[in-house]
Amino acid sequence: MTKHRLTSGRLPCGVVAAALILATSLPAYAQPAEGSQAESDELPRIVISDPNRDLFRLALPDAAGERNLARSATEIEQRDLTITGLFRVLDPVSFPDALQKEGMGFSSALWTEVGAQGVAKMGITHQGNGLVLEGRLYQVGRGESPVLSKTYHGAELRTLVHSWANDVIAQFTGQRGVFGARIAFAMAGKKGEIATVGMDGAELSVVTHMNSPCLLPAYSPGGGQIAFTSYLMGGDDLWVVPAGGGRANRISKRPGLNSGAAWFPGGGSLVATLSYEGNAELYKISASDGSVQARLTNSPAIDLSASVSPDGSKIAFVSDRQGTPQLFLMPSSGGSARRLTFQGTYNQTPRFCPRADTPIIAFTGRDERLVFDIFTYDLRTGKIERMTQNQGSNEDPTWSPDCRLIVYASSRGGLYAMNPQTKLEFQIWKGGARSPSFGPPPAESR
Repeated sequence: MTKHRLTSGRLPCGVVAAALILATSLPAYAQPAEGSQAESDELPRIVISDPNRDLFRLALPDAAGERNLARSATEIEQRDLTITGLFRVLDPVSFPDALQKEGMGFSSALWTEVGAQGVAKMGITHQGNGLVLEGRLYQVGRGESPVLSKTYHGAELRTLVHSWANDVIAQFTGQRGVFGARIAFAMAGKKGEIATVGMDGAELSVVTHMNSPCLLPAYSPGGGQIAFTSYLMGGDDLWVVPAGGGRANRISKRPGLNSGAAWFPGGGSLVATLSYEGNAELYKISASDGSVQARLTNSPAIDLSASVSPDGSKIAFVSDRQGTPQLFLMPSSGGSARRLTFQGTYNQTPRFCPRADTPIIAFTGRDERLVFDIFTYDLRTGKIERMTQNQGSNEDPTWSPDCRLIVYASSRGGLYAMNPQTKLEFQIWKGGARSPSFGPPPAESR
């Protein structure tokens, strides 16, 4: 029999996942239910010719200032603006010495010769116990004056450079970037904890110390808390921990499943899969004490892996109620659910784009080769678009707060980020990771 990888967020049809996970404390393996309705295994394929071809060519010369400080600032800036997938960041090896030594000034003619369309420059200096970053953005063909000039004050170099990169992105797109946002994920291993990392892959922080398998983290809307599932007390329980680390609070310890939490806007409530009444159903519960506020589904099938729309009006979830795991959509108050996916026989882990004006869901789908990849579903058109292909197995998507990036776990190791428009992909975290969850955007620096 062929077996396919599943975790607590991806339950096999007709099987209670808790038994599988408690037995292994690792991703479980199970066979999809027999007797599922006839469906096509075929999901969309992608063909990428040259995603860099029409990208804006941006030059990032070495930052000015004290050598080690400037080098670090340059590395952070280059990584940020590369990860976005919005720019073709030019190789600084192609910059002649005259340009590297130009300082904060600008010669449009010289930068034209290396093919740059824009040039982002930084100068870093110490001021008292803090730092000052001066940023200037020039656009070739628009004169010798910067199109953006801004100064940042603070104690952390990375925070200052992120702020500058976010403003550079805003200059070209009209919307600030979200560097400085963090990603929660479950660390791989038999006793994997919940950790967070910057969206550039820096500043890892382990926020739980359960010494027990922890899974399925979910950042609260305000970023102050992370909900997750743990087996510390022997059961499949829901916990909430401060995002900066600290004492975790067990909020749901009912018999059976207490898993797969997703937050409602405002942060006062969660939707989770509970099975204390017999079947695995979706419930709305209090985020503070786990008390049930409403039962949202009532089906003999397994319903799980919920995601709440950014306006709080809808819930996407996974159910095998029509034979195989597929995506469904229902009002956030419960009631009749509409099936979304008909392509592919195993679709799971839906996640709403957090922008209300962009009604798109990212999800994991298994193709005809029994490989998991990342797809998107446009609620306006019903169109499914494939994001990953022929690069191992890719699962558990999460959107950046601005919906410009999808981050996911990969069998290649760690977390990868992809711009869904350009299809440019970058590895942002090399350690073992599962079930990433993006936090909110950072506060804007003043």
